[in-house]
This record gives sequence, C-alpha cells and structure tokens, in this order.
Amino acid sequence: MTRKPADPAPAPDGYLDKPITWLTSFPKSGNTWTRILLSNLLAHDYVDDDNFASLPGSISSNRRSFDQVTGLPSSDMTDDEIDLVRPDFYRALAVDCTERQFVKVHDGYHDSGAGEPLFPAGCSFGAIYLVRHPYDVAVSYANHQGHENFDRIVKQMNHADHIMAGGRQSQLRQRTLGWKGHYLSWHEQRAIPLLTIRYEDMLADTAACLKQMAAFLALDEATDDAAIARAVEESRFEKLRAKEDAHGFREKPEKAGRFFNSGRSGDGRQRLSTEQRQRLYEHNREVMEELGYEP
Repeated sequence: MTRKPADPAPAPDGYLDKPITWLTSFPKSGNTWTRILLSNLLAHDYVDDDNFASLPGSISSNRRSFDQVTGLPSSDMTDDEIDLVRPDFYRALAVDCTERQFVKVHDGYHDSGAGEPLFPAGCSFGAIYLVRHPYDVAVSYANHQGHENFDRIVKQMNHADHIMAGGRQSQLRQRTLGWKGHYLSWHEQRAIPLLTIRYEDMLADTAACLKQMAAFLALDEATDDAAIARAVEESRFEKLRAKEDAHGFREKPEKAGRFFNSGRSGDGRQRLSTEQRQRLYEHNREVMEELGYEP
C-alpha cells in the first residue's frame, strides 16, 4: 500500500504560483539543445564550460527526486503505482519556488491512472513542445540506444505502448505513446498553454526560435538581441561536440558513441530504407502532413 505526500499549500507571497515549464518532446527531437539554448540565454555574461544546461529543474522521470520529495521508495513500487503519485510529486516540486523550473519530459500527456492528468495544470506555467521529422528521429534514436537496427526503432516509434525506462532502471517509466501519439496527446490537451517549435526551424533560424520561446516564457531577454545572439553562438553544435569531447556529457547513454552527433536534418532520408520510411509515413501521415513533413 502506498501513501501520497500531503497536498501542497498555496504559494506564499513572493513565491511563484505556477513555476513549472515543461520542455516536452518525443526522444531525440531537440529537447537537450533547447535546454542548453535557454541556459545560455539566462546565463548572461557567464557560461560554465563544464555544465551544458544549468537551468533550474530536472527531468520528469527523475527517480531520486521522486523518492526524496515523496518519501516513497519507488524501487518497491510498480510503474502504475508510481504514476498515481506523480501529479502530487510535481505539485510538491512547485511549492515555495522563487524561480522558474524547467522540466524535461518524454512522456506523452496522459492520465495518471486516478482520473487526473500526469502533469497538473495548477503548477504549470506552460509547455514548449519540440518536434522533429520522424525519419531523422529514427536515426538519432537508434544512435542513442547504441545500435543501427532501424526496424526496431520504427516499430517503437509506431507503437502506442512504447515506453522508456521504468522497472528497475534508473529513470521512472515514461509512456511516450509513440511518435504520433506523443504529438497528438500534448496538442489535444487544453489545460496547459503550449508553444510548438519544429527542430528544422531551429536549425534554419535558431535566433528567431529562441526569441519565440523567450517571448512565450515572458522573459526580459526576448527583446535583448545581443543576449539571443550570444546564447545561439554558445549553443552551436560544433561547440557542444568540442565540450563533450573535452568534458564528457552526463546524459549520454553508455551504449551511445556520443550524444551530440551531426544535428543535421535529412540523415533519415539517406539512411533509412524505402520500406522503413514508408512504414513511418503510413502510420504517422496525419501529423507529418500537419507539420509540413514530406515523406
């Protein structure tokens, strides 16, 4: 039998009422790059070469934080039991916050199992949704898993029951709902304000997309062109690759060769077979067309 943490009291004067911004995406869609861009934007004149993303906050599946905040041993709980508690976990994280919290999310937007959304709107400022062409996601996701079995990746991306981690793994279970399901779940909800950014647009005009995100977040830096330009320069892939080579990157999976690869658009069209691309397109066609992604 599990117990829930007590409901948090309303935020006192001087504290933020809705401090959490969710940075949400299907895996390998630009989430980490976005966090680095925002970190460098808010760093002003100081950039820490040993720390890629210094934004306050964490990842929604942080098992250690879950255990510390709730007082519950997640290792003794089932994945379904953990999901029942996660909304209260996020509400507890939001208590007494004097600064924004940026939480990385790979979960789809779904029910906790107790009739409420996994991500509570009451403590949510908004969500920035990052999306990338599924062909390129497939190649990058395979690299992330340390293999080139694209058939396996296509199956995962097309499967509504695809999950990451959970069980005895270091992160809590993340139900992605598949590439299409992830996108639709977040875009069909109306409780949390949402800004959608295409990865391809970030590549084409990083500064414009960062300004759009800063404006959505109501940051003073949204109108500071010099700060935007500095953040973009410090977040170039060439610099990130060099920093990873020099200092490593703690988010790189053990099986992956490196975390920051080319960052390019179009690798999937070159490396996936015609049949693999067709399977992705047939399953995800409605969303691809909505986003302007060609087959």
